[in-house]
Amino acid sequence: MENTILGISTNAKIRGLLLFNHILAGYILYTAFSWNMLLVSYILGFILGGIGISVGYHRYFCHRSFKTNKFFEYLLLSIGHYCGLGSAITWAGIHREHHDTSDTEKDPHSPKYNGILRTLVHIWKRYDIKPKYVKDLLKIDKLKKQHRYYFITLFIFVILLLLLIGPMYTAYFYSIPAVYVFYATGVINSINHIGGKPNNIAMLNLITSGESYHKNHHENTRSWKFGKYDPMIPFIQAIKK
Repeated sequence: MENTILGISTNAKIRGLLLFNHILAGYILYTAFSWNMLLVSYILGFILGGIGISVGYHRYFCHRSFKTNKFFEYLLLSIGHYCGLGSAITWAGIHREHHDTSDTEKDPHSPKYNGILRTLVHIWKRYDIKPKYVKDLLKIDKLKKQHRYYFITLFIFVILLLLLIGPMYTAYFYSIPAVYVFYATGVINSINHIGGKPNNIAMLNLITSGESYHKNHHENTRSWKFGKYDPMIPFIQAIKK
């Protein structure tokens, strides 16, 4: 089913962007591999995914687990935007439904019913966003604008990167980190739900920016602290009201 909200279809565009990032990342890793640059990509993916998706899309916009000022609100939204996982509205819509139907046949991406590999690579049972899960977000003008202009702004951003810094640096500074965030999210949805229930696997936080304290999160979605060694805690402490 198609992911359409505000009259805008997003599935094919998201998958097109992901395909581009995979192709460019694979090409550059094959033709211009560098351990140092790959380390930079990992650090960028961990930090940007942690701030933009884990803190921004997930803890702030989706669950409203803390408050912050307008500057940091826009910062979180902007970083999440360029991680390439869609708008905050579509991300939160799927995620809220996941919590509402967790590990049942109605869960959009339960590995119990969808399979671990399919869930890891975001091939889910369905993608449509149910309006009831995003009613509050559809009242926020900046989120509606982000959703409406999501792909044109990303397209311009990528073109500018290619023109200004070239394909190699675009891959290491953008495409590889974006692919990293894509699979880190897949790890949370799949491995952290092995056995048909959410679980904590602390070592995976080296990939998932604290999200692999997943059982803790499911037990208390209103908490912005996921676990004792959640690496995003210092950042949230610095920006929350």
